[in-house]
Amino acid sequence: MIRDGIRRAFNLALRRKDQWEREVEEEIKLHLTLRAEQLMAHGATPTDAYHQAVRKFGALDDSRARLLEAARHRERQMKRIELFDEIRQDTLFALRTLSRQKGWTAITILTFALGIGATTAVFSVVSSLLLHGVPYPAPDRIVIVQQQPKNGNNTGIRVSIMPSTAIVNAWRAGTRAFESLEPYIGAQRLLRTSGDPVGVSTASVLPSFLTFAGERALVGRMF
Repeated sequence: MIRDGIRRAFNLALRRKDQWEREVEEEIKLHLTLRAEQLMAHGATPTDAYHQAVRKFGALDDSRARLLEAARHRERQMKRIELFDEIRQDTLFALRTLSRQKGWTAITILTFALGIGATTAVFSVVSSLLLHGVPYPAPDRIVIVQQQPKNGNNTGIRVSIMPSTAIVNAWRAGTRAFESLEPYIGAQRLLRTSGDPVGVSTASVLPSFLTFAGERALVGRMF
């Protein structure tokens, strides 16, 4: 028999939900049996003792749910403890190994440094070209229009022709496929400085390009 104020402790199996449920059911049955025996010792019939034990125990579904949730919580906590312990042991083992083999440690650190540097460089390129669009309004609607040779070529090299001003004006006046066309001409120029001139990449554009790019003057007027 159980005495008032005494609570039993029971172990729930780890990582097996079916064992959790079985042990919870066994615990509930054991509690009801012991409580019924205690009531029978005070003169209650077996049937009355069982029903009274169930009433005092409370709703079985709620009690079963609370016990199962306690088992899940303990399982999650045990997994976290085991994970952190494995990480700690692996880290200590790696540090001890590296401290004993200084040459191998230097090679490992250098390899990591090169790998991280290369990964960072590649990600920067991918981020600029693929993940983030060009810094213009509606970048997903922007395309580059180029003029190609009429008869093609046999060199295997892609050839683009810089369209003349007359062709660009004809495109701008008669296009229906594009909302607008903004021509540009790229060139390398020398920038005058206080010292030697510096070579820079430039582009000649029309005044309407600034509206297309969503830019405005911080001070003064646009050209």
